[in-house]
Amino acid sequence: PMGTPVFDGAREADVSAMLELAGLDTSGQSELFDGRTGDKFDRKVTVGIIYMLKLHHLVDDKIHARSIGPYSLVTQQPLGGKAQFGGQRFGEME
Repeated sequence: PMGTPVFDGAREADVSAMLELAGLDTSGQSELFDGRTGDKFDRKVTVGIIYMLKLHHLVDDKIHARSIGPYSLVTQQPLGGKAQFGGQRFGEME
């Protein structure tokens, strides 16, 4: 395995040298075989690791709608925010 600093990157020459040291093609591509037939694909393919992260902000937690609800005593506009069961507020420019 080979890793590079996250936001620092690596020079192409360094990566090619590491691939050659590992006995791999310096282009970083590999030959793939069809899993069903066992035939080799016509072209080499770049293969790598994909890193995935779960997003903590999910739609079900964010969605909010209101038909009736509390209003501000001063402005007579709906309160803002999901926690206060608020709605969209109207400002001077809307």
